[in-house]
Amino acid sequence: MFRINRKILMQCPCCTANICGSEEYPKIHGTVSFFQACNGSILVTEIFNLPSENGVFAMHIHNGKACTGNEKDPFADAGSHLNFTCEEHPFHSGDLPALFSNNGYAWNAVYTNRFQPMKVKGYPVIIHCNPDDFKTQPSGNSGNKIACGIIK
Repeated sequence: MFRINRKILMQCPCCTANICGSEEYPKIHGTVSFFQACNGSILVTEIFNLPSENGVFAMHIHNGKACTGNEKDPFADAGSHLNFTCEEHPFHSGDLPALFSNNGYAWNAVYTNRFQPMKVKGYPVIIHCNPDDFKTQPSGNSGNKIACGIIK
């Protein structure tokens, strides 16, 4: 049986991504904190000012190295989903559960054994405008990238 030691979440995170919205969504901001736990990671996410017209958002760790892009895709340089083990979606290393917004605010905590915090340092966390359908290849039909932050 897996049990989270509450002391883990009382420690400082191993790394954190400061999330910022694209030009179209400049008010989005928040953090994703990564804690070492049981040969994996606990991620604690807190995001503010998500678009209220959408209630569910996909969140993934991508394989690029920057939160930059172009007119068509503001975070094109974030790359595609992080996939250390060459799995199909939704089993990429960077595939994460959905964010559920409550009037623009989302908070969640999740455990994953797909990576340890230090292994994802330097990669971007992306929030997409739609929920992930967990079947469409290669990225779950999750829509445009609306926010990004590099894990530091």
